Amino acid sequence: MAEAALSVYPGRGIINGNNLENGRERIDRVLPIAKKHGAAVLSMTIDENGMAKTAQRKLEVARRIYEIAVNEYGMRPEDLIFDALVFTLATGDPEFANSAVETIEGVRLIKRELPGVLTSLGVSNLSFGLSEPARAVLNSVFLYHAVQAGLDMAIVNPAHIKPYAEIPEEQRELANDLIFNRREDALPRFIAYFDQNAVQLASRSEADPTEGMTPEQRLHWQIVHRKKEGVEALVDACVRNRSPVDVLNNVLLPAMKEVGDKFGAGELILPFVLQSAEVMKRAVARLENYLERKEGVAKGVVVLATVYGDVHDIGKNLVKTILSNNGYIVHDLGKQVPANVIIEAAIQHNATAIGLSALLVSTSKQMPIVVNELARRGLSFPVLIGGAAINRRFGRRILFLDNGEPYRHGVFYCKDAFEGLEVMDKLVDSAARQSLIEQTIAEAYAELGKPMPTRAAPVKERRSTLQPAPDIPKPPFWGTRTIERMSTEIVLEHLHKPELFRLSWSAKNAQGEEWEKLSAEFEARLARMKREAIRKRLLCPQAVYGYFPANSSGNDLIIYDPRRYAESGERVEIARFSFPRQDDGEFLCISDYFLPVEAEQADVCALQIVTVGAVATQHFEELQNSDQYSEAYYFHGLAVQAAEATAVYVNNHIRRELGIPEKRGKRYSWGYPACPELADHQTVLRLLPEAATKLGMQLTSAYQWIPEQSTAAIFAHHPSAKYYAVGSGRLEQLIAE
Repeated sequence: MAEAALSVYPGRGIINGNNLENGRERIDRVLPIAKKHGAAVLSMTIDENGMAKTAQRKLEVARRIYEIAVNEYGMRPEDLIFDALVFTLATGDPEFANSAVETIEGVRLIKRELPGVLTSLGVSNLSFGLSEPARAVLNSVFLYHAVQAGLDMAIVNPAHIKPYAEIPEEQRELANDLIFNRREDALPRFIAYFDQNAVQLASRSEADPTEGMTPEQRLHWQIVHRKKEGVEALVDACVRNRSPVDVLNNVLLPAMKEVGDKFGAGELILPFVLQSAEVMKRAVARLENYLERKEGVAKGVVVLATVYGDVHDIGKNLVKTILSNNGYIVHDLGKQVPANVIIEAAIQHNATAIGLSALLVSTSKQMPIVVNELARRGLSFPVLIGGAAINRRFGRRILFLDNGEPYRHGVFYCKDAFEGLEVMDKLVDSAARQSLIEQTIAEAYAELGKPMPTRAAPVKERRSTLQPAPDIPKPPFWGTRTIERMSTEIVLEHLHKPELFRLSWSAKNAQGEEWEKLSAEFEARLARMKREAIRKRLLCPQAVYGYFPANSSGNDLIIYDPRRYAESGERVEIARFSFPRQDDGEFLCISDYFLPVEAEQADVCALQIVTVGAVATQHFEELQNSDQYSEAYYFHGLAVQAAEATAVYVNNHIRRELGIPEKRGKRYSWGYPACPELADHQTVLRLLPEAATKLGMQLTSAYQWIPEQSTAAIFAHHPSAKYYAVGSGRLEQLIAE
């Protein structure tokens, strides 16, 4: 499963569940796959003797895995994540009385003795079996100590976590007694406290938590706790007491900074951050009525764009929101913006910095183009980069220009919007700016000092040993058909919920009880959104598909005129696709799944284009423009997965028409390793012209589909067709590493 997923995943993945429980059996299967695809590996501290329960045992197991991964497989320390294991303290079992402190010390030892590795904990396991108020306190206090020990990432249930500073001292001490096993009666005292105070705690939660606060304190609290109601009145009250600029700098910005700190600590997931951003947006909009427009009020100017060829902008929009809400003027150029337009806008607006976003590996190539063009023109704009397809190593690499010299004004990778804010705050600080640039260039030089990655020379015209399909299905027609209307309700039955919830809705790290609770919330949200989408027709599934006679010639797939073939069996070429071949292993190529040109007959190739319509894009933009960021985020995720569900639905229909089993064959979408050339979309649109003439679809100059929530695919009916990896160049290798 890991091999199949990583072979089609465009970003950098993490393989979970590695351990030494069965000796080297699992690790020797997992690490070669991780190394091949540039994935990270999360390993639990479990070996042949079971789960490690002491700090020393946790380090011992982690060290064994580290030495195998680094010394034998050549992985880097930063590719390794260690779960030091958390056990519940709620049972009173003496064997686990010290388990929490041993876990904390285990994290400390692993971080100290194995420099560069990352650590992770399933924090919520600690309090399993306790009441919810007790869990919130125990989880929060434990998380605080674990972070102090060096914890990098945590799995927590937002419902079972509280800000450490908001926990009363008495409750903290009770939790510390239990976590550090300081008293024999620590557990019964802890349980008794929450049993005895359950009524008080419940009534307190129902009372107004801002009672007795000043307007400034209330406004700060509402931003942090995502409460929009009455925020405009609070801004008005604050302005009566202090200047508008003072409210911005000392009330609103510190509140959003606290949200960013919580996000960085793993206490908030992305949808919660977006909800806080909505409150902040309303507060800033109200405050603008009082602010005088004059020079010097803004902290800096940022020109922001999704690079040429890329139509994704969820991440960019969040960056825009965070920077705008923190005192920066942001000129958002939108999606798929050419390098020259970005640079001209930076000159026009006298930008402090340029921000570039890219979701796809292929479009990330635009980033070094911008950097090199800035250098060629002698411009001095720092460049901030981010997106799912890139990482810090990539940022350090592209800091170096084509001539080998570094771009002296800096290229800064930002893993999220809040790191982007942190970098901007340093760039506008004259004392911190030069230090940041020099540090970044020094780190890039250190990277350059390492051996450059090498690639084996591609194998020319080498065929796999794949045998032809045992039978060639007979299509019900040759040519194309259009499906202008589909039942949205039926199409949505094909949604892949784990992908929707975990990838599109940011719950990829949730496990166990936490996952059960979050998935229940998402199920309810999905049911509501499906009803709304059907009632308001916010999704309009449509498709064009067709059957074409085809044969392979080496790496090429030749497409013939379907009318001529149907009438006389004559094979007249009208299009040709060229696919990459694996450099090693099975030497697979998509063309191998079709009969060769020497065969007596043509094979059948199915092509499809699907969309959920421009109405989905329009609704998403309406939500964005009305500052409903979290709803826009969820809807965008649903629309993307609805397009995939439409593709699955149409592909199932194709299988039925061809009379082949449900699982036979594979569908390949352009942009993935086996068929990476997005320019092939032009050929697909030429072969299925109804997508443009009847469905109103079109391609951008960089071959991306409009509407955005659309996909095209080629279907190979061969029973042995599968997903596989194909090396696709130095850039992808740098990103993977």
